Amino acid sequence: MTPEIPSDKLSPFRWPSVWKDPTLLRLLEGGPINCLMIDESADSNGTVAEAARKAGLVVRQPSSLGAAPLAEVNWRSPAPVVALSGLVWPSIKVAPQDGNVQAAAGPTGAPWIDSNCWVVRLARVRAPGKSIWLEFAPPADAVPPNAAALSVAVADSSAAGARWIVSLGEKLSQGLAGGNTDAVKAWRGMLTTLRFFERHREWGAYEPWGSLGVLSTFAGDGDFMGKEVLNLAARRNLLYRILDRSAGSGQSLERLKALLYVDDERPSPEWKARLTAFGRGGGLLIVPRVLAVEFPGEKPLRCPVVGYELLAFGKGSVASPTRDWDDPFFLAADVHNLVSRRNDPVVLFNARSLWEHYSVAPGGRSELLQLVGFTGRGSDSVSVAVVRPSASAAMYVPEQEAPTILKPEKVDGRLEYHLPSFSSYAALEFKS
Repeated sequence: MTPEIPSDKLSPFRWPSVWKDPTLLRLLEGGPINCLMIDESADSNGTVAEAARKAGLVVRQPSSLGAAPLAEVNWRSPAPVVALSGLVWPSIKVAPQDGNVQAAAGPTGAPWIDSNCWVVRLARVRAPGKSIWLEFAPPADAVPPNAAALSVAVADSSAAGARWIVSLGEKLSQGLAGGNTDAVKAWRGMLTTLRFFERHREWGAYEPWGSLGVLSTFAGDGDFMGKEVLNLAARRNLLYRILDRSAGSGQSLERLKALLYVDDERPSPEWKARLTAFGRGGGLLIVPRVLAVEFPGEKPLRCPVVGYELLAFGKGSVASPTRDWDDPFFLAADVHNLVSRRNDPVVLFNARSLWEHYSVAPGGRSELLQLVGFTGRGSDSVSVAVVRPSASAAMYVPEQEAPTILKPEKVDGRLEYHLPSFSSYAALEFKS
């Protein structure tokens, strides 16, 4: 009897409903996928499930996961896996312009990218120690995803510390079953990316880090604004850590430069004391207009953002808007300008279509910067400036077994790393 594989060691794949032939299991041979999610309707006589078990694979019914949208998850469930549905297909938005397809952009001109990273990060805060699985598939009306698109789907999930339940979509599944050359290439490219993250599974335990703490209940009256700020701040590559008000006031504020209190509801006495100590100790405290009276500042300071009042607050400062927050897009932009890139632990250059994930290993032994590119064309001439000194950085990409060691250069008084060209994903590990 094959021993049961722990949930945190499973690499799941949703068996396509159009695959009726169990011999297609050969596509999984030698790969990292070890768990099949098989609908009864896709395997009515059980032949695929039986063959999969004989091959040593774990077989589960998709319904057994109880996948649910973020707002409907039972966080108190004892299940070792939190499965999330209602997610986006990770990609850059495109829109036709003058007959050409170009990247769509938001009001600031930045590429409009769909990612699930903020959902994963909030789920990890609410379910610490549990495996987070994501259920999403290519849009049914879209061109079948190629190797780059599938690799982005894997990297967007894995960089945030989750598992994608690999779902190919009907068109790609049919092509792969028929031996279509492009479909086989896409499949093999995705397996390469999956293998890479299996080799670096320990990165999933690293803690997201950043200069900004975002504090909210992310529920009730704070549901929309709190969650959208996480989504839009991530789009801006504003590095942040999530602080869940409902989880108590004992959460670490270490190394934070600023705290954003999103909710209009007054903080508990414990949280008010911590926020006050944070601001008066030298941090920047950002609060909604209705709570400005709770944190009375002293002399006015020059504020870099129109529509905000910035006051001295002990050794630090407190900022509040002159009108209520009503648009999370502008709130994220305002907070980004208030916090300033100067306080980020890393700064990217020539990276408009890259999303960054910055995390720290348990015990602070090393720091990890993961870059996910969404264009599918690769990334060139990207530079990374770091605040903390480091003699070198190891750069990892899925296509190579061994890392490339990079040496920093001093540019305008700061250390910069100039990255070799890479496709959809790269990780830089800085050892302290």
